[in-house]
Amino acid sequence: MGYDIYIQTPDGKPAEGDENYFRFAHTALPRALAAMSNFGMLVTLPLPSFPELSAYGLTGDDCQPGTQPDPATVNRIAEYRAEYQAIKDASESEPTGIPAYKLTHNYGFLVTVAEINAAMTTYEAHPSVAIAEMPVGDPMWRYWMAFLRRAKAHGGFRTH
Repeated sequence: MGYDIYIQTPDGKPAEGDENYFRFAHTALPRALAAMSNFGMLVTLPLPSFPELSAYGLTGDDCQPGTQPDPATVNRIAEYRAEYQAIKDASESEPTGIPAYKLTHNYGFLVTVAEINAAMTTYEAHPSVAIAEMPVGDPMWRYWMAFLRRAKAHGGFRTH
C-alpha cells in the first residue's frame, strides 16, 4: 500500500517516462509530510466534499460498466463527472503552499504548478535549506525535492 504520484503535462495528461513517477510507501509519506510542514510547504485546508450521485438523480447502478442509460441519464452522468473532476482540479487563486489533503488522500487531486511554486518558494527561503538535501537524514527527501522541481516545470502532479 502506498501513494503513487504522477506528473502531468500542461494539457492534463500523464507525462511519459519513469522520471515522472514517484512512489511513497504508506509508512514513508508521514516523514515527508512532516518535513514539508517544518519547511512551511503545506497548508491546512478542509477536504472538499464530492457531489452525491443522488443530487444528479443517479444511483451507483447508472454508472456501472456495460449499462446502456437513456440520453437524459447520460447527460446527468456527464454533469456529475464534470463536477467531480472540477473538485479534484480546484485550487486557491493565490496558493501559499500545497494543501496537505492533496497528498494524504489518493483521490487524484491536482497539485497545481502555482501550489508547487508557492511551496518551493517557502522551502528555498528557509534558513536550513542549504543542508536539507545533503545525503544525511531521510534519503528520499532530495529525490522528492527533485521530483517537485520537475513537476513544477510541467503541469503539476496527481496523487493516486
